[in-house]
Formats: sequence, C-alpha cells, structure tokens
Amino acid sequence: MAKLDISMTPEEMETYLAEQRTARVATADERGEPHVVPLWFIWHDRALFLNSTLGNVTVENMLRSGRATAVVDDGVEYEVLRGVTIHGRIERANDDPRQPEVERMWSEKYMGGGEVPYSKWRNRTWLRLDPDSIASWDFRKIPEAKARARAQG
Repeated sequence: MAKLDISMTPEEMETYLAEQRTARVATADERGEPHVVPLWFIWHDRALFLNSTLGNVTVENMLRSGRATAVVDDGVEYEVLRGVTIHGRIERANDDPRQPEVERMWSEKYMGGGEVPYSKWRNRTWLRLDPDSIASWDFRKIPEAKARARAQG
C-alpha cells in the first residue's frame, strides 16, 4: 500500500496552532542529552514565539546551540491523534518588530485580554523559533487517505 498522506493542509495547521496552548520544546545540552519542557506559545507569521526565563536549562540550551524542536499535539484515542512538529533556529526575540502583535495575541490567548506581565519580571525573554521544517499529522484523515490509496490502485 502507498504511503498515506494524513498531513494537515496549511490552513488546517494555522488554525490548529492558533487554538493549541502548549508546545513541548526539545533542546540538547552540550553532551547531546535531550531536555524537553512544556511552554505556552504563539504561532504568528510562520514563527513560534515563546516566553521563558534567562538562565534556565531550556533557554541556555537554545541560546548555545541556536536550535530547538517543538511538538504541539492532542488527542486521546488513536483515531483522533493530530499534531505538528517544528524544527528550526531559535533566538531571542525581544526586539522583533512583530512583538507588539505577539503580546496582544498572548494576552487574548492566555491572559483573558489582560496585561502580559513578563516585561516586569526579572530575567524574562521572548524567543522565536523559525522553522527549517514542519511536519504535521491528523489521524482523523486515515479513512479518507486509505480510500484514496485504494482508488489509485
């Protein structure tokens, strides 16, 4: 049987990432040991914006290597599993010109429209993950993909 295409369309992925709240972000330490943490995020203008604290293991790994991978997924039963994996370059984004819009989106998504307090917190930083590659899956598409593969012979 041919490989089944169960990836999300670009529009589906944009909607999915706008709705989801937590990304599991993976980095590696200087020995190559993986480190994974859940972080809130904003997907905006084909970039993943995160906020964390300078000096923690995740941020130190990110800034040292300039690389990270994030996974955003959901679903409890096999037939409805879906998600997106984003691999790419990561850097501090406090001065990114999109930052005011990111903070507005963050306020709506996580703070109920209230003030985003991070600029008042010690050692907080914004980070931006720019994708080199993105992969997505939506197991709800398996029946349709199987039917297409059978029809193609």
